[in-house]
Amino acid sequence: MIIFKDMDELKIRILKHLPDTANGIAVSIELIDDLPSSYLYLQKSCCENFYAGDYSECIDKSKPLLDYLWEKLNTGNWKDVDITWREAYYLVSTMKGSSQAILATDSRAVERNTHSIADAIKTFDMGLLMGAPIMNNVLTKLVQDVHTCLEKIDVSDRKIELANKCIDNDKSVQNDVGQSLNKKLRTDSEIDQEIEEEIKIQIDKNKEIKRINCPSLEYFSATFKDEGTPVIITNAINHWPAMSTRQWSLDYIRLKAGFRTVPIEIGSKYTEDNWTQKLMTINDFIDRFILGSQNQTGYLAQHQLFDQVPELRNDISIPDYCCLGNSEDVDINAWFGPKGTVSPLHHDPKHNFLVQVVGSKYIRIYSPTENSKLYPHDTFLLENTSQVDAENPDEVKFPLFNDALYSEAILRPGEMLYIPPKYWHFIKSLYISFSVSFWWE
Repeated sequence: MIIFKDMDELKIRILKHLPDTANGIAVSIELIDDLPSSYLYLQKSCCENFYAGDYSECIDKSKPLLDYLWEKLNTGNWKDVDITWREAYYLVSTMKGSSQAILATDSRAVERNTHSIADAIKTFDMGLLMGAPIMNNVLTKLVQDVHTCLEKIDVSDRKIELANKCIDNDKSVQNDVGQSLNKKLRTDSEIDQEIEEEIKIQIDKNKEIKRINCPSLEYFSATFKDEGTPVIITNAINHWPAMSTRQWSLDYIRLKAGFRTVPIEIGSKYTEDNWTQKLMTINDFIDRFILGSQNQTGYLAQHQLFDQVPELRNDISIPDYCCLGNSEDVDINAWFGPKGTVSPLHHDPKHNFLVQVVGSKYIRIYSPTENSKLYPHDTFLLENTSQVDAENPDEVKFPLFNDALYSEAILRPGEMLYIPPKYWHFIKSLYISFSVSFWWE
């Protein structure tokens, strides 16, 4: 069943974001015309098939193109990859994903049952993650429109076959979804468990990070930013929809981003030998690592999720205090995971606001003056990370660590931690947690 009143509605919405003809796409191809001629010929043919309405042929031709580009993107260090390959990957992903979405929602297409909206979204996300934007970053607009097809589905039913079905937009479904979204991320008993975890941690009152109630910009700047002093700010994000009118829950996150593909860190911490990353949908991540009983830890960590999913970006806002910086650029990252996720003791070069939206985290902070007692790694990639396991330090190998001075606290929902540049910090989630960090200069 199609959720659109007109079977061609999604197709129209897709095409409105793209050039009117294959010749318009050719302009984009010219931007990357230093690719091999045989590749460009097949890519041009793929685009022509799309505009001729031969979507199956377009998909078939896109597969070898993307395989070829994938090899180029995964040869050598990522920073050394020529942007040409990334632009080409973006372009082909646009053609393939658009074709998949159109076929999946057109009941007249013979090929409909072999494609799904979820497949299209995955293709778009791979283009966003691996590609470099062209055509005014058209993939962001396409995936938003296509995702509306899945937002009508009752996301609490994990057994629904979403590959080929979208449900009718009727009032009963809207009511069911609305009730589902009103569920909190944690039950009362789970909140009690989290409180118990907090109680187990004895915060030294003499070392506790100071809390202050929504200070003025002038006071924050003079007292904390200019002095390089960590502080927890309270009552500064109560207006966020994520904290009020659209409170984040597992169901809400599934609804807005469940079918989006993201990189998940797998392993206890990034300093361990068995640490790795894997691309998966947020639905799979929630099912396996948050609701499931995986032996390994999975963590959506330091990911620019809000650039990828503007629907979630609309639920938060940049803290006013970031305007005290020298640049309008603010790096916004998501941190989403189960109880026990850890960010090893490390420091960052920029000012940082770590905002806790869901769940609580234990925080420990060291001043840069303690560097010599924190034993940074001597390799370039990890020089900002301590060799010490902050929870179980090896006193023989790192004898000075226990003498290092630190401050600590438990960061709770609705609170915002200011971490000055170069300050070392260790962070551990005490229960299911979603945090947002804002890095600024």
